This record gives sequence, structure tokens and C-alpha cells, in this order.
Amino acid sequence: MGARRRAKRGVTIVDVAEALGVAPSTVSNALHDKDIVAPRTKARIMAMAKAMNYEASAAARALVTRQSSSVGVILPDFANPVFNEIISGLNSILVPAGYATLVASTANDGRTCKAAIHAFVKRDVDAIVVISQCLDIEETAQLAGCGLPVVLVHRTPADWQTTHAPSSTFDYVGMDNTGGVYALVRHLADLGHRRIGFITGPKQSSAACERTRGFRDGVAALGLDAAPELVADGSYDFIAGMRGARELLSLPQRPTAVIAANDLMAFGTMDVAQQMGLSVPKDLSIVGVDDVFFSAFPMISLTTARQPATEIGESVGERLLERFSDEALSPIAVTLPVEIIVRHSTAEAPSRVDPGSPLSTDNLEAYLASRWKPSTIIVA
Repeated sequence: MGARRRAKRGVTIVDVAEALGVAPSTVSNALHDKDIVAPRTKARIMAMAKAMNYEASAAARALVTRQSSSVGVILPDFANPVFNEIISGLNSILVPAGYATLVASTANDGRTCKAAIHAFVKRDVDAIVVISQCLDIEETAQLAGCGLPVVLVHRTPADWQTTHAPSSTFDYVGMDNTGGVYALVRHLADLGHRRIGFITGPKQSSAACERTRGFRDGVAALGLDAAPELVADGSYDFIAGMRGARELLSLPQRPTAVIAANDLMAFGTMDVAQQMGLSVPKDLSIVGVDDVFFSAFPMISLTTARQPATEIGESVGERLLERFSDEALSPIAVTLPVEIIVRHSTAEAPSRVDPGSPLSTDNLEAYLASRWKPSTIIVA
């Protein structure tokens, strides 16, 4: 079997130098417009480089300018469709400006996050964007000390004393989490629901805390049932939604509506409602947050608070370009409004509350073990 052939490389300064019979260093100096190269020689080199379609490599350019025309993006996983929309919006701004994005997934693991930050700094990226990543004090300090523009999306660092603290060295872009969930509570209250359940996001997430605050504020302002058992812990993934829904729907006096802190948990709530023999929305109204593209499918048709994901990515890109032009800019916090999308998963509160078929914790876990294999679980 013959030797494996090396992929054809592009034209280098060595090729240009050989074509002209000069030293590679002379070509390099000419391409960087240095005065040590005679004007006539420089003109010959520039003409030959153009004729040979020479393009300076990004790596070589980075060694000289300490700029790689790239932006590192850190996110928890590749499964959540919202992240794809944010990156799409980011690329719509950065790519025309000559920048590429490099993406690292951390599974919300601190060591992996630290390794990603270190790797991006070593690759001389021009900025780092952190999407929905819970940051501890060490990771925050690492980002603050890397000497690069940093934009946080959705999550604020754990050591900020107040949300979007003006003393922070980072820019922030996110959605109106509090206002969006508040509007969902109002939508359900307008339909006659007085006892509404809520499945939270992870407690270490600033965005999840804002969504929980929106729920509590809405319940208090509208005079709804504020019983503590109506709030179940979640973690933004489908399975957490199922467990939270089982807890809420198994209450002696179950809620007539459930708000999940994201769409993936709302999907899990729909699954549990079906197992318990409850019809959506006749017996139970369900809403989510994000409006991932699955939510519009006719068999799901989820009412939700639409996250302006593409616009968030665009806002991040625009801020980075501003940063590249002026590193002395003061940090800003951008909060974009959300839109409530009403579909077929919500209806007027039922006149009679059907408790549904009992679903024990053991039965749910057995169902999960038999149906939801690890490779099929979508984690946000």
C-alpha cells in the first residue's frame, strides 16, 4: 500500500522566494512593507505573490500581530437549539468583518471550562464569548486576567454582588428573563388559572434565578396561589422537567397550569401529563421559555416566551467589533425583550380538576430507564 499523500498546501512565502530567487525573509519583509527591502524588489515580490495567489496564513499573521481574527465561544453543550441560533447571529456579524468562531463545549464542568479558556488564550483568539455557562470565582478570575474582551450571554459570574454589576470588566447580553416569565404568569391568569406550578432552572444560573423571580413576582402581583409546594426544582433538561412535573402533578391539589423555565422541561411535562392521563390543554395548560424550533411543531404547539436568540448573537457580535476598535470602552449590559408566543398548549382553566392517574417516583424512574437511553437525553 502506497504512502499516504499529504494534502496539498497553499502557496507559502518559501514558494514565492524560490520563484524569485530571493530569501524567504526578504519576501516576508516585503509583504509586511518594511523599508529594508528595496522598492524595486518589493514591487517584484508583490507582483509574484499576487500571480501565485499567495495568502498569508492566519497562524503566521497571529505571530506578528498577536491577532488571529477568531473568537472563542464557550457553551455548556451542542444539543440546545438556542445556542445554535445565538452562534448563527454572532457569525452574521463577525464573518463579514473577517472573523471566525471557535466553539468549545464544557458540559457545565468547571475543569473543562478552565481548560477551554486556557486553550483559547493560547490560540491568541481576539475575544471570548461565554454562553449560559455557570462561572465560579476561579473561572471568573481566569477570564478577567486573560487580557481579552469577554462577553457573557445569559449568565453572570457567581461573585458579582448585583446582577450586571457596573464594576464588572465583562460585557453582558441576555434576554428579559424576569419580564418574560411574568408575562407568562399573566397569560395564564387571564385564562382563569389561579394555582400555577413552576419548574425552575439550575439554582447556580443567574438567568434561572431571574426566571424564578419573574414567576414569584407575577404570582404576588396577581394574587395567585403562592403555596411553596408549587415550585419544583429543575435543571433545564428534559428529564428534570419530567421529574418536576411528576412532583407538581402528584400534589393532593395539583396545579391547573405549569410553567417550565425552558422549553425542554415543558416537553418533559407534556410527557408526564400524558402518562397520567391528563389532556393538554383541556386538563392542564403548559408553557415554556425559549421557543426552540421544536415548540412550533403541530404535535407540540407549545405556548412559550420567545428568546431573541439570533438578536442576542448579533448584539454580541456588534459589541465585539466595538471592543476591537476601542479597548477602553466601559462595560455594558444589554437586556433584550421577549415575545409571548401563544399556541395550543394553553386554554381556560378547567371547571373541575381531574387528578389524573397516579404516577409514583419508582414508576417514573422505571419509565425513564426503559425509554430514555443516555444517548437520547437532551441536556441544556
